[in-house]
Amino acid sequence: MHFKTIAATCALAAILTYSSLAVPGRVSAVCSNLGTPVYCPVLAYGFPLPFLADSQAISPVGSVARDPLSILIGEDDILWARLGLTSLFWLLVAAIGRLAWRRWRA
Repeated sequence: MHFKTIAATCALAAILTYSSLAVPGRVSAVCSNLGTPVYCPVLAYGFPLPFLADSQAISPVGSVARDPLSILIGEDDILWARLGLTSLFWLLVAAIGRLAWRRWRA
């Protein structure tokens, strides 16, 4: 019983994390690296922290592919630390929502 509850909460958190790619934002990324790295703002998506950023090397500038296949093949840059924090945020939201739902029903 507990395993199904934990699995459902994690699945909901994953869905919410992926759905947060609808929210645009900006992050600083390395634009050129000739001797000293030069940082510039690039388009990124995710909420509360943007975690999928426009790659300066592969994808067309100013666009972020948010479909699952493009994410898997690495067309844009995944900012792993930000993805981890965003996933943790949505996991907490899902867990608190589940607890609130159980208390409301009781």
